[in-house]
Amino acid sequence: MRYEVKAVVVSLVHFVTWPFWVPSVLAYRLLGSERAFDVSAKFLSLWPGRVGQVLRASFYMKTLKVCHFDLAVGFGSFFSHPEAEVGKGVGIGSFTIIGTARLGDGVMVASRVSVLSGKYQHGGGRRGRDFRANDLHLEPVRIGDGSWLGEGSLIMADVGSQCIVSAGSVVTKAMPSGATAIGNPARFLRYTDKAEAAAG
Repeated sequence: MRYEVKAVVVSLVHFVTWPFWVPSVLAYRLLGSERAFDVSAKFLSLWPGRVGQVLRASFYMKTLKVCHFDLAVGFGSFFSHPEAEVGKGVGIGSFTIIGTARLGDGVMVASRVSVLSGKYQHGGGRRGRDFRANDLHLEPVRIGDGSWLGEGSLIMADVGSQCIVSAGSVVTKAMPSGATAIGNPARFLRYTDKAEAAAG
């Protein structure tokens, strides 16, 4: 679908998705409740194909803190909190869950990826390991411009720009820009382009 056409189509689809985004926005802004958002996001994640992607783009444009119309979210994938922010040209594969993340421009996310809302969502609290009694502690995880999160990776900390997170890697600490993450817990490697090294 051409870029300009998609902008118009997604705007028109707002009139179709209003039964999902209106209750979600009102419940969150007036009551602080994410339940309507959660139910709607999961329901819309089950629509297949191009139609599903357009429906999801429309819904998230209206409900997320920041979201561009060209967002592409695959089947079975959803954002779990409306505080997420999404830049331009972001693509997300199937069966991926994104928490309170801030995805930069051009970020690409493969299938079965989890971007958590920090490392300590259920930690701490006076009740210790009685996690049901602990308050949620959500921290925005930032994914820098142009980064790629590989198949089945788990992201718990910030990822810099132009990074590659290899398939199955678990990022537990901040990742510098231009690095490649490998393993669990991930090690950060830097690869030098041979042409650049010869020119230098």
